[in-house]
Amino acid sequence: MLALLCVSASLGQEIRLGDARASAGVGHVVLLSDAVQVEAGKPVVVELRFRVEEGFHINSHAPKDELLIPTVLKLDSGAVKVVGEDYQPGTAFRLQVGEGETLDVYQGEFRVTVRIVAPKGASTLVGSLRYQACDNAACFPPKTLPVMVAVTGK
Repeated sequence: MLALLCVSASLGQEIRLGDARASAGVGHVVLLSDAVQVEAGKPVVVELRFRVEEGFHINSHAPKDELLIPTVLKLDSGAVKVVGEDYQPGTAFRLQVGEGETLDVYQGEFRVTVRIVAPKGASTLVGSLRYQACDNAACFPPKTLPVMVAVTGK
């Protein structure tokens, strides 16, 4: 019981990195799509929507510099078969520090389209989104967001 209280107390603490703020456990990105209905047994395109917290950006799927951590969606192959995926292009973001380098990022809402084949009935598309969130002053350690989407095949 004491360990549970210690863990829950630490989740509410704030971490400060220079002027950057992040609540412990906050990942800066959320999945907005959590359920879809599709035609069973046929390839269909499903749009997974994500939102980056205001004041933050994440590198696009194809950042301009190979040293930057790309945003990557990995989906498990289970009852729902993944046939392919496409990432929307990022937008240009000019850094306010250093030499003002321009990055290719996602800010606000972004989408990944996924081609799937779902069985008849209820199943779940499971995977993860790997990304690194940054603000104007600092980048945070890379995070992995669990992705679970309820899929109903009709």
